[in-house]
Amino acid sequence: MTRIEQVICPQVHTHGDVGEEAAAYAVAKLEAALHHAPGPVLRTSLTLDSAAPGDRVDAHVDVNGVGLHVHAMGETLQEATDLMQERLRSRLRRIRRRPQQGPPAPE
Repeated sequence: MTRIEQVICPQVHTHGDVGEEAAAYAVAKLEAALHHAPGPVLRTSLTLDSAAPGDRVDAHVDVNGVGLHVHAMGETLQEATDLMQERLRSRLRRIRRRPQQGPPAPE
């Protein structure tokens, strides 16, 4: 069996004082979570916000027509990123277990 993995570079939006290291860390965590996607990843975006009370990370992902949005807040951007990755993996596992809740299969 051959597995083809397509790497989608997410659009990254930042608000406040977000360093390059924090953005690169968030992208790496998002890409690691997407290896669990049950279908092709069509689009991804990340928003890192250190200007709000508490640091926040939002991820928007389109997996074969199924839109997912997860967000997390933490004391630091790294903590928020780790929580976002956990939640995204959980949502991707849920789609894998319940494919009937996704979009209809093409005929």
